Amino acid sequence: MNTQQSNANTAHSLYALYETLPDTIQRAFLEELWQKKSQELEDLAFYLDCKQAKDENEFLSENEAQAFIKSLAQ
Repeated sequence: MNTQQSNANTAHSLYALYETLPDTIQRAFLEELWQKKSQELEDLAFYLDCKQAKDENEFLSENEAQAFIKSLAQ
């Protein structure tokens, strides 16, 4: 088994463990994760959205791209 597959299996196992926790513990965990890793989570969400758009061939028009770039400056 390669490292990437091993990492995916470990991640899946950790998520399966998370799902077994009571809702209050899940929420507390997510709050702490967000507090300590918010930038990494935002970056990951952005990356995954971009990857999905690329996979679905959903690219921005030139006007949409310019509007998006301008919005980043705000």
